[in-house]
Amino acid sequence: MYKSDKEKEEQNFWISYADLMAGLLFVFILLVGAIVVRYVFVQQDLAAKKEALGQTASALDSQNEKVKRFKAQLARASESLQSEAARKAALEERLKLQGADVAKLKELLMGVELENRNLESNLSTMQKAVDADANIIHLRDEELATLGAKLLEESRAHQSLVEELNITKVRIKNLTGIRIKVVDTLRQTLGNAIMIDPKSGAIRLSSNILFTKGSYTLKPGAKAALQEVIKRYIHTLLFNDEIKEYIDSITIEGHTDTDGTYLYNLALSQKRAFEVMKFIYENDQENQEIYSRYLLASGRSYTDMVLDENGEEDKDASRRIEIKFRIKNEQAIKELENFLNRR
Repeated sequence: MYKSDKEKEEQNFWISYADLMAGLLFVFILLVGAIVVRYVFVQQDLAAKKEALGQTASALDSQNEKVKRFKAQLARASESLQSEAARKAALEERLKLQGADVAKLKELLMGVELENRNLESNLSTMQKAVDADANIIHLRDEELATLGAKLLEESRAHQSLVEELNITKVRIKNLTGIRIKVVDTLRQTLGNAIMIDPKSGAIRLSSNILFTKGSYTLKPGAKAALQEVIKRYIHTLLFNDEIKEYIDSITIEGHTDTDGTYLYNLALSQKRAFEVMKFIYENDQENQEIYSRYLLASGRSYTDMVLDENGEEDKDASRRIEIKFRIKNEQAIKELENFLNRR
């Protein structure tokens, strides 16, 4: 019968452990996936901007070539203007041109001057376009620099995230291994004095040995066994320096069979658990202060019956006292909360 109860507790323990590790794995996959997707988007945007910048640079080079051509045309026009001016002066000095010829010459000079002004205007327009393109290129350079800085920051944040996750996983793994260490220490200390659940480390005492049916007063013969075995069990948990720091509480649970009402059995199981705790407390006055911080008494009525091989209630086995310890889990929860809140 006791073997079925052990299997039930073992199954519950490993299911909880699997759920915890599955949750951690799921959180880790979500975080890494988000970082990778963001990194891909940043890389694609950076490539597109680099391509646009290349196109802008090509356009700027083309505009520069046009400016050079306009400058060459302006130089040629200036040379032509100077040549015409010299020719005019020479003609005026050497020849007495007719009025019609002078008018034609002035007309020609005015056309050259108009062309010169047009060239200067075009040159000014091209220069403004070149300045605007230069400003755009400068802005793109600043944008690329900003994106590069953000990408570097994201890479560092990702590396830090991975390192923190690895550290948290190691700490949680160490905490989950503490119960195994405590159980091994109990088994080594108690030996074969009493049966210890190999997974939970709990001990079970039959109520038939400790109490008369329907009573919560300890039998005289039960006190000697409680004095020796339970004291050794509790002392191992609370006074062993290697495991004491991991113990959160020690609960003495009373269990009954289904004879009688639920409330009647709840009161009876609570009184029996209290009597065992009271016996331990009063028979070790030197350590009462420590016991007051760790010992708890809890009545469970028949909410956790023991079943036989046919699935029927085993009433003798159901009437029992169980003593369980609880490992501190606040540190593991705090590790997870701190890690997730930073993200």
